[in-house]
Amino acid sequence: MNPNISVSRGLPAVQRGTFFVLFLGLCFAFGTVRADEQAATPVASGSPEAAKLAPDGKINLEATAHKRLPNTVADVVLGIQVEGRTADAVSSALAQKSQTLLDYLRQQGTERLRTEEVAFQPQVESVRGTDRIVGYSGSANVSFRITPDKLGTVLAGSLEHGANTVSQTQFSPLESEVEAARRDLELEGTKTALTRAHAIAEAVGLRVVGVEQISVVTEENEIQPFTVAKAEAPAGSRAMGGIATATGEQEVTVRVAVQVGVAKRE
Repeated sequence: MNPNISVSRGLPAVQRGTFFVLFLGLCFAFGTVRADEQAATPVASGSPEAAKLAPDGKINLEATAHKRLPNTVADVVLGIQVEGRTADAVSSALAQKSQTLLDYLRQQGTERLRTEEVAFQPQVESVRGTDRIVGYSGSANVSFRITPDKLGTVLAGSLEHGANTVSQTQFSPLESEVEAARRDLELEGTKTALTRAHAIAEAVGLRVVGVEQISVVTEENEIQPFTVAKAEAPAGSRAMGGIATATGEQEVTVRVAVQVGVAKRE
C-alpha cells in the first residue's frame, strides 16, 4: 500500500484542505524572503555600479571676465567723386584721381588697400517732358588699414591726392589681439566659476563630483567710428594740417556658465 495515499485518505476533507493551504503559504513566504534578500544586497562603493549613480543635485552659476584692449589699427573708407559734361571726361578724371590716391596710399605704408563700389552714370534733366543727358558723374571708394599714429596725416594727404570724402574711419584692436584676449578670458572665467562652485557646495555640506556642462559667450562692445560725412580739401590750397583723431579702447567680455553635479560629503 502506498503510504502517501493512505495518509490522504485517513484525513478528513477539511483537514486535507487546511494542510494544502498551509503548504502554499509556506512556499509563498519563503519566496518573498528570498526576493527581499536579493533586493537588499548592498553595492560596494568602489564598484562600477556605484560610479554610475547620479549626483544628489546640481549647481548652476555664471562668471564674467573683462579685458580692455587699446585700438591699434584704423580701417578707413575714402570716396572719390567726379562730375563732367562728357563721359570721356568723367571716366578720365575718375581714373586719374583713383591712380593718384592709390599711389599716395601705397607710399604711406597702408595695408589691405582696395578699390570698391565703382559707379558711373549719366545726369539726366527733364525739359518740357523730355529727358536729356546734361552730364555724367563717377565715383569710387578706396579702403585701407593704417596705424592710428599715421591716420591724421594720411587723411589730410588723401584729400589732397584725389579723395574728396572720408566715409568712415573705424578703430579696433588687431584680430589676433582680440582672439588672444578671448582665450585668456575663457580660462579665467572658467576657473572662477569652478572655484565658486566648490565654495558654494562646501558651504552647504556638499562636494562637487563632476562638471556637467560649460558654455562660453563672448561679447565685444560696439565700436563708435570716427566719421567725416564729407570732408573736402579747400579749393586752391595744398597745405592742410593733419586731422586730429582719438583711438579709444575696446572691451572684450566673456561670460562662462557652469553646471556641476554635487553629492553629500561622506
